[in-house]
Amino acid sequence: MRTVPIACCLMLGSIGCRTAVPLVSPAQDLAARQPRTLLLADSDHSVIRMTAARLTGDTLAGLVKGQTKAIPLSHLTEVRAVVAAPAKTAGLAAGVGGATLLAVWMIGRWLTAPNANGRPGFCPTADPSSCS
Repeated sequence: MRTVPIACCLMLGSIGCRTAVPLVSPAQDLAARQPRTLLLADSDHSVIRMTAARLTGDTLAGLVKGQTKAIPLSHLTEVRAVVAAPAKTAGLAAGVGGATLLAVWMIGRWLTAPNANGRPGFCPTADPSSCS
């Protein structure tokens, strides 16, 4: 019985919400955080999504649209790391769980509600005329 909540937690944890945080000092922050995905803003105001990034000297190398690309840090105006956002994920999980519980409760109330004469709206006997 506990396997279902554990599986849901693992699933939400692996695909949970993410947020982009700015790296003030990319050279130091990349070594400390080692993010999987970076959002890079270059001098012409375009945003580049880079995965598997490595810092080599003053150049950032990684995969951009499946191809290896190297970009000097001097050409970038902003570097953001995409990291997990556990508070957002917990809020999402609580909202989805609350909505699910409310829906189950409302459906249960609807299914067990009495009809106009105060009795359940179903007839357990084979003869429907005996239930009216």
